[in-house]
Amino acid sequence: MKLGEAWIEHQAMSEEFRGIWDTGLKLESPLLRAFLSYWRGKAGPEGLPARSDFDPVEMKRFLGNLFLVVPEKGADDFRYSLIGTKITDHVGIDNTGRTVGDVFGKPGLELYRSVRDERRPIRVHGFVEWRQKEFLSYESVILPLSDDAVNVNHFVGAMVFGAAED
Repeated sequence: MKLGEAWIEHQAMSEEFRGIWDTGLKLESPLLRAFLSYWRGKAGPEGLPARSDFDPVEMKRFLGNLFLVVPEKGADDFRYSLIGTKITDHVGIDNTGRTVGDVFGKPGLELYRSVRDERRPIRVHGFVEWRQKEFLSYESVILPLSDDAVNVNHFVGAMVFGAAED
C-alpha cells in the first residue's frame, strides 16, 4: 500500500491488529502533536533526522510514551528495541525485543514497510483490540529516521491511550 496521497485511511483487518492509518497526521493528542513538531525540527532541509539527532534530556516529557523500532538485518521485519513504560502499563505487556511480525502480524509489517518505503510519518489510531482491551483507545505516530537523511534505518514513535468512545 502506498502512502503517497495526502490522506489515507486504511483499516487493517486482522485478528492480530486493527488500526486506522492516517497520513494526514490529524493528531488529537497535544503530546503527539508536540512530538511530531520536535521530529520536524530535527529533520531540517536535508531530509529525515537521524536517531543521533534526538537528545533524551530534550525528550523527557515523551519518554514513557516512546517506542523505538529497528529493521531486522536479513529479514523484512522490524524489532522493538525500546517501549516506554506508559505503553507497557496500558497494554499489559512489554514487547521490547520482539518483532513487529510477532506482535502485529502482516498488518503491522505492512504499516512499517509503508513508512519505510514512503519515508513519511503516519498516525495510527483505534482500539487496543490486539490485547483484548476494546475499552481502551490509542493514538500513535510513527516517524522514520535515517542516518544518511535518505534511507530509513530506524523508527521512533509515541503512543497515548484513553477510554474508548462509541
